[in-house]
Amino acid sequence: MLPKSILLSLFLTSIPALAGQGGSHNAADSLDEYCFYTIYTTLSEYTFTGSTTISSHDGSSGGKAHGSSHGKRFPRVKRGHHGGSSGTSTGPCNSTVEVISMYASAKAQCSETGLKATVPYWQSLCAKNSLTLMDLAGIEANLTDSYIGNLPEIDPDVNSATTTGTIQKPVLLSEAYYKGAYKSYVTHDYALAKDERFGWALMGYWGGIDTEGSGTLQSASQRKPGPFASALHYLKTYFAIPASFTPFLLHHHQLYYSHTIPKRLDLLIVFGFWAICIILACVDYQSFSGNIQTPSVIQQNWQYSSDCTGILSYACLPFLWFFGGRNNIFLWATDFSVQSFNIFHRHVAWACTILAVVHSINYSVVFAYYDGRYASVWKQEYWYMGVATVVIMLVQSITLLRRKWYETFLIIHIVFAILTHKLRRHKMERLSLAHGCDMGFDRTVRLVRIAYCNLNVRTGKYFVSTTSSTVKYCKDSDLVKIEMYPAQTTLVPRPGQFYYIYQPMSLKGWENHPFTLGAYITDCAMKNEGSQQRSKLIFYIRPYDGWTRRLRDQCCKTDGEIHPTLLLEGPYGHTAPVRTFDIVLMIVGGTGIASAVPYIIDHVSRASKAQTRTTRIRLIWSARQREMYYQVFCDELAQILENPDISTTFFCTTDTSTSGQTSPSDNSAASQESVSKKVPKTGAVDTTKPLSTGIEFLLGRPHIRRTVMAEAQAAQETSTRLAVLTCGPSQMADECRESEAFGW
Repeated sequence: MLPKSILLSLFLTSIPALAGQGGSHNAADSLDEYCFYTIYTTLSEYTFTGSTTISSHDGSSGGKAHGSSHGKRFPRVKRGHHGGSSGTSTGPCNSTVEVISMYASAKAQCSETGLKATVPYWQSLCAKNSLTLMDLAGIEANLTDSYIGNLPEIDPDVNSATTTGTIQKPVLLSEAYYKGAYKSYVTHDYALAKDERFGWALMGYWGGIDTEGSGTLQSASQRKPGPFASALHYLKTYFAIPASFTPFLLHHHQLYYSHTIPKRLDLLIVFGFWAICIILACVDYQSFSGNIQTPSVIQQNWQYSSDCTGILSYACLPFLWFFGGRNNIFLWATDFSVQSFNIFHRHVAWACTILAVVHSINYSVVFAYYDGRYASVWKQEYWYMGVATVVIMLVQSITLLRRKWYETFLIIHIVFAILTHKLRRHKMERLSLAHGCDMGFDRTVRLVRIAYCNLNVRTGKYFVSTTSSTVKYCKDSDLVKIEMYPAQTTLVPRPGQFYYIYQPMSLKGWENHPFTLGAYITDCAMKNEGSQQRSKLIFYIRPYDGWTRRLRDQCCKTDGEIHPTLLLEGPYGHTAPVRTFDIVLMIVGGTGIASAVPYIIDHVSRASKAQTRTTRIRLIWSARQREMYYQVFCDELAQILENPDISTTFFCTTDTSTSGQTSPSDNSAASQESVSKKVPKTGAVDTTKPLSTGIEFLLGRPHIRRTVMAEAQAAQETSTRLAVLTCGPSQMADECRESEAFGW
């Protein structure tokens, strides 16, 4: 628990450094400085006597970034209002008339704290233009209240800077215009800060969810009885385990109208995320009448909405990348499953895309309807690059592309991710850095895992060892069995692990797929390597399309067995603490047996050392072919089910060779006679050997709910703890989940 919390805390505190929005976008650092900023910006639009124009060192003054209403904005200094050459005016810093006008206006309009901030801020503004503010001692002595009260007022709404000539005497900025201008500048700049806080709130939501997921619910089963343990058990039973709409709709693993329905806890988390996205994107627009920058309240709302949705879209990106990575740090630090993070990843991606689309539509309206420069803006890089980014995001969000043509989707996904990173680079440098760091971290860890599993360098006669593989296909059971001997002798196989397998010498050598570790044998002696001991990892695969079908076809061409060059990447996954339960019920279907066998192997090993609490394991296995049993439990695993702690029932769903509804195999000669007596060829199943005792073969399908309820009732009557492990077809998994969640 503690290492997970430390790991998660360190990572979450590093996000601001990676995904920060950069420095301040505000023209001033405080509200007190905004008082003089308003006066300085307004009066510097006029030409005062005694001011001169010098050449500008850069074009940073007065600009807006990329047409957005939010950009780093500096106080504007006059640049030849009457058609002269563009340059920087010395008036705000050196013209006596202009300096008196600005200082008098500051004394009239600014608060006491604002007036204290005026001179230092003024000096910094002059320094930015390579100027020095003149001495104010003599001026300040003459600025009495009566003097200021007698100064003529100037209002840009009445006295336009472009029509007013050179001002010969000091003037006072009108209070009415000052208030409107001050509010305009403050709301403009602080709206971005507000949007950024909203973005951090969105990231903080996921940070809080992941922190709460770092063992809270999973620890419920390990706590001593008490109110807190009971509350956690209630949360697990009614929120963490069941499908969202159980008992009315059991679908979770099963697709419902081509979509996956998440677990109830995942649905609540996703619903909360969408609610926060919608609320943050729609609230606190600081629009008002009299805004000197954008007079139309409706236009202000369009702009504020566009800026807010744009920032929120960016805020989705860090967790979009983290959740989608294979080496997702939150998988290590929390108890959420891979499936949960896939759901989170998809919803964050959809929210990111929708927010980006709204952002684009809103600014299109602003440029086309209000600014009248929609055609010209297409020539700007930020605009057409932004459009390309949104189009890319839309293409990546097509569910049908991912489901029907996954390999194509994967390649396009990677290419588009890199391209999107480059397209967005000009918008947020540090956020793009976060993307690059995450992608680099994920790919680097993948390469490290591949090297660790498949390459072993040591001193001695056998200097370099690599992974060796054997692949067998049994036509009778329609099962591909992969046996791999990883080169790394320190690799420790455990229940619950899964690995990605590559075939680098094939046409699609980059292609890799995850497979659950189906069984393992430790300390296997290797030929031609002296006393070198390795573990044997076994994977059971049902060939469908793509790589598994090609692997099956290769086996069929060589009488069922080949020795290809395969690479392992892993291990991934985690081991469930089933050893802490008194009784373990395993319900599996087909190749789902791969999830159960490693726990059985682990139990047998721990039971021999008295290192487990489990006293009984009941295995319920259903498969279409009876031959699958012999394919799995053969060779080193042939006698594993004979352990007195383990009882096994095998349901054959399609075998019609035997009559009757049940056929116990341990003492039934009839069941032995129903097995084919043909001598097996290479790759076939030897069904003539004796069956293990304690194993029952039945026809039909198991009654999931009845079985779970019977075991649960027995566990309650004896005050023992029961664990249920299931893996198999979607319908079986959903039915078992429903029984476990609401049955007891």
